[in-house]
Amino acid sequence: RAMGWEGLNFVPDQPFVGYVLVAAGVLGGPVVLKGLVSRGGPLLTRLATLHGISLASMLTFLTLRKINNLFVWHVIGMSAAVFVLQPAALHAIMSRHSFKDASTRKARVLEHKLLQLASTCCVCAGFAAIFLNKPAGFPGRHFMSVHSVVGLAGLGLMALNMLDAAYRQGNPISPKLTWVSALHRAMGTLAFVAGLVAAALGLYNKTLVVDWNVSPVKFTLPDNWNTMGGWAQGTHGEAFVWAAIAAIALLLA
Repeated sequence: RAMGWEGLNFVPDQPFVGYVLVAAGVLGGPVVLKGLVSRGGPLLTRLATLHGISLASMLTFLTLRKINNLFVWHVIGMSAAVFVLQPAALHAIMSRHSFKDASTRKARVLEHKLLQLASTCCVCAGFAAIFLNKPAGFPGRHFMSVHSVVGLAGLGLMALNMLDAAYRQGNPISPKLTWVSALHRAMGTLAFVAGLVAAALGLYNKTLVVDWNVSPVKFTLPDNWNTMGGWAQGTHGEAFVWAAIAAIALLLA
């Protein structure tokens, strides 16, 4: 049994990040696969989910083949959330329109809920990985780049949307699953787009634009803001970065 638990310690320095990612996989993985093989739902969202799985898998495999440190689990956790689980959640909620019976429609909404919970687990794990990877202290060296600011905005929208959903469903023991909200749909869309844009920015470079350690807070745009650089180029090369950004752009299309 001890050896089994040791097998879960695959994240250096902070093994709990791995535990959360495993929990997300157990919760969301079967639901993703069910959505791909079940009838109903738009072809476009089904293809987006398959594309996201390919992108996240490629990014994870090629990265871990070269390096395994706490930082890369930020990339892996966020990739699983934004590229895989959120497109799958979108497919689940949109597929409810393919059915007339209430029980099937409710089942699809429940799948959407489970996938968003799994996505939240991955986001929390990815956020913990990057936050703990940097020197202690706040604000310190946190939330200084365009990537992190856009990502933080996406996380905020995601959190607000989950609170909105929790409020609208009412009793968590016997939730109301068949409600409609234009606000919830808009915030979810914005959160998803912000996540994809943040991912592309993080792959492209690390442009620092905010200095929280001065008063008043200073915002600047350096001369090299459009120059490629950062971990992705250093680890995988320029061609890989452009290919990954193009793949992300397909999810936005």
